[in-house]
Amino acid sequence: MTADVYPQPSRPPGPARSPLSRHGRAPLSGRVLAGAAGPLLLGLCAVLVAGERAYRFHEMAGAQWLVSHALGLRTLLLEAPDAPVLYAGDASGLGRGIALTTGCSSALLIAPLALLAGLLLLFGSRRPSRVLLGFVLAAALVVAANLGRLTLIVAMQHRYGEEGFGWTHVLFGSVLMMASGLVALLLFLLLITRTSTRDAEADAP
Repeated sequence: MTADVYPQPSRPPGPARSPLSRHGRAPLSGRVLAGAAGPLLLGLCAVLVAGERAYRFHEMAGAQWLVSHALGLRTLLLEAPDAPVLYAGDASGLGRGIALTTGCSSALLIAPLALLAGLLLLFGSRRPSRVLLGFVLAAALVVAANLGRLTLIVAMQHRYGEEGFGWTHVLFGSVLMMASGLVALLLFLLLITRTSTRDAEADAP
């Protein structure tokens, strides 16, 4: 009886590895996306800073739409020299207007996010789709929070007059925007730093 020696069977080939190698080189589609979106986000940051007055007018126009449809109030939006002013009231007349100054605009929070996202796309190693998704969600959260704050200020001023305006604008509105800015930043960081199973498999030796 003879004994034949058979070579150890080789392991079957596993699934193809993700294009993102462990050396950090992104796939071609990701590099193209980052190369196109990165400069656009940096440009958006510049536009928000240079054209923040025009942005404030459009932001106040959004608040006017919410006040008219959510609160059912009559509104009038005027483009004053320094800031857009929104007046709201009922059939008896319009109350005191509120002005949207630079310090109360969401542009101050969106511009740094656009700058950070643009730099990450151009010089970072994070997945471009994650960076873009994080920026879009964070920016949308900030815009929604500020529109809600402006609508609430109008509602409280219409209901309680100057005292309602003061409490809502100085206290509650400031806390709301600080909280929304913090949550937006944490959401952005969470999305760009989260490691998925696919990423872990791609980075495995």
